[in-house]
Amino acid sequence: MTRRFLAVLAFVLSAPALLAGPSPAPAPPKPKLAVVISVDGLSWARLEGYRPLYTAGLKRLLDEGFVERAARYQHLNTETGPGHASLGTGAPPRVTGIVLNSWFEYGPDGALQNVYCTDQKDPATGHKIAGPGNLRVPTLGDRLVESVKGARVVSVSAKDRGAIFLAGKNPAHAVYWYDGETGRFQTSAAYRPPTAAEAIVKKFNETRAGGMLPARFGLVWEKLPEPAPAPGAKPVPTAVPPGIIARFQLPTHGLGFGHDLSTYGRVPAGPPYGYFGGIYRSPLIDELTADLALAFLNDPGYALGHGDVPDLLAISFSGHDPVAHDYGDESEESRDALRRLDLQIGRVLDALESNYPKGTVLVALSADHGFPVMPEVAKALDKTATGGRIDVGKETLDNFRERLNRMVDDALCLDRSVAPVHGMDGWDLYYGRAAFPAMSAAGACGPAGRAVTLADVDRVLPGIVRNVWDAEVEDVLLVSQAASWPDTPVNGFVKNDFDVQRSGDVILVPRFGVQTTYNPGRGAMHGTQYEYDIHVPLVFWGAVKAGASDAASTPYDLAPTVGGWLGVALPDAVGKPLSLPR
Repeated sequence: MTRRFLAVLAFVLSAPALLAGPSPAPAPPKPKLAVVISVDGLSWARLEGYRPLYTAGLKRLLDEGFVERAARYQHLNTETGPGHASLGTGAPPRVTGIVLNSWFEYGPDGALQNVYCTDQKDPATGHKIAGPGNLRVPTLGDRLVESVKGARVVSVSAKDRGAIFLAGKNPAHAVYWYDGETGRFQTSAAYRPPTAAEAIVKKFNETRAGGMLPARFGLVWEKLPEPAPAPGAKPVPTAVPPGIIARFQLPTHGLGFGHDLSTYGRVPAGPPYGYFGGIYRSPLIDELTADLALAFLNDPGYALGHGDVPDLLAISFSGHDPVAHDYGDESEESRDALRRLDLQIGRVLDALESNYPKGTVLVALSADHGFPVMPEVAKALDKTATGGRIDVGKETLDNFRERLNRMVDDALCLDRSVAPVHGMDGWDLYYGRAAFPAMSAAGACGPAGRAVTLADVDRVLPGIVRNVWDAEVEDVLLVSQAASWPDTPVNGFVKNDFDVQRSGDVILVPRFGVQTTYNPGRGAMHGTQYEYDIHVPLVFWGAVKAGASDAASTPYDLAPTVGGWLGVALPDAVGKPLSLPR
């Protein structure tokens, strides 16, 4: 057999492989676990600004994940309930129905009742309980268990609205939130979680929460030690110094580190909530929330994400939000809260990396809203800064609603006992419909006894607001004229937050730097259509390659994107599945 014959034979034998082309790429790993993380009150600017401080979870997400750098909400009243409902469903409040943390609804007699976003009735007892009853559409978790038999949903948070709206409506979900009176995690009769999930939480409450907390966390919140700067390194980002900010802070735990966790009470007046409430309004609550999430991840019997079908774990870290409310997003306290959060998210990522095969876990992180700088602090830092406060506090003697009602009463010659604006929440005003038509008193309008209607209130109220609060309010939108609201960018935010049954009778559009406030001159409040409130992180990690995009996106895209990875459709979503590199 000649050498030439052997060469020809070798070529012939290899020809089928050559003709077939390259081998097909291996199939991507099968999804095992999706993890949705929400950080309450975290703006993109704050996350990115403190990036040099991160050493663990937030660092890994930003360095190793795919980062959507231009994710912005498109609705007014950017609050915790609406934001979490949007993250859970992929839709704005006009679809979810969760337009505020709480709103007012009119009964058959026209009387108003206040409704907290998770209020619902226990069908067995008729008592009020926390649950998803006000949510108008299913969540990602609902669609997952509906379409994938055997899939499970676990959701944990310090806040009921954080845990509930990331989980959804299915009663089989395991949904738990912190009880500030007992220091333990709880659920409600709205859910019937598996016995194994109940056992995990019961053991956790007995061994890691409740009466164990003082020994675990102590009685004082101290600032984490500052890292030693590397030779030649740039200075680490700092917060606004206490000398500038302290007089504008709510001293919930006192002013300055260390903060006494055992003396929590609202200022200027309010009940002392005690140590367990103090934990809630501190970054230590995030460590406790991470502990419970890890108890689920590490429990071999529950085996979350280790079955034949994928599961969903939702974690809402609430600690930064009350800290920013009380001490300011620009404060040393907020900075410390994010440094601590970085460590807790790092613990979660480490557990995911250790317990699950590469490529089988997808983590999606976002936030429900951002935070503004307190207007007084903004002015102290920049004399040209604009902004202010609209006082909605019930404890103050001359708050916005009371002043507005007096002026409307005078304009319509109504007795001062008539309250045309019965309620206010966020930027929504609710008329006291039960009091109308009302009879006028004698005065500049003419003799007594003239019938005054809500149409008359609509006629005079916008002019009063524009005349008195022009520096704070950009526009006044009457719901009775909603069909003729012009299609402007700002009105798009209002329309995305509008629900005809829940959004009241008048919607105020605030100016830049203006916030509602429960305490004149102290604390911070979010809830507007401006960059500081709407521009939030949107990061994917795990079953994706590192990268970043500056293309416009929204937090509404989170649920459809995770759903696409799980093979689950969300027909009610307004957001779109993002194309992520894998």
